[in-house]
Amino acid sequence: MRKRSAIGCTMFLALAAAIWCSDGSVKAQQNTRTSAMGTFEVTAAGAQAGMPAAATSASHTELMKLAGDYDRTVKFLGQTGAMAAPSQGTCKITVVLGGRFLMEESHDTVFGKPVDGLRIYGYNDATKQYEMARMYTMSNAITLMKGTSSDGGKTIDYEGGAAGTGNATLHAKLERVNDDEFTVTMSATDASGKDAPFQETIYKRKSRQR
Repeated sequence: MRKRSAIGCTMFLALAAAIWCSDGSVKAQQNTRTSAMGTFEVTAAGAQAGMPAAATSASHTELMKLAGDYDRTVKFLGQTGAMAAPSQGTCKITVVLGGRFLMEESHDTVFGKPVDGLRIYGYNDATKQYEMARMYTMSNAITLMKGTSSDGGKTIDYEGGAAGTGNATLHAKLERVNDDEFTVTMSATDASGKDAPFQETIYKRKSRQR
């Protein structure tokens, strides 16, 4: 009887502990939701009260210099024959949201077919990183990339990828040649672990944005 009683007591304590943990988990989730709602309410109240928008930095100012109309030449690296032929296109890079972001809209002809693209560039003051979102008509995925620069934004090294692409990591290097030309080189890690460039896009300004 004593043994059975001890087993029953042990089971009761285990069950009580499970219920307590479950209750704690629920309370934690409730607290998280409450905190999130509180943050939203504070943000909304600030907006209604005329709270000033986030200030831009020198990194934003430097990035915004890329705004304008460009001719684009897209080269597929490491290819031969017809696949190596450069593709031509144009793009417009516009300053949006009060100088916080750049929006690029491109229109290319790749192997005789039209390909449109959209890219958003920005700088996150909180993380001290550049951020980019890439989309185009050959895919329904959004490629998200984050990057850093050691020369004040003249060269930005991005890294990221798109959901659903496994462990593939993409790299993009944006290099400003001068005030009217820059390049973006895309690369990916090959089977040997080496970073292999596969695409280079050359941007040459047509006119400066007023």
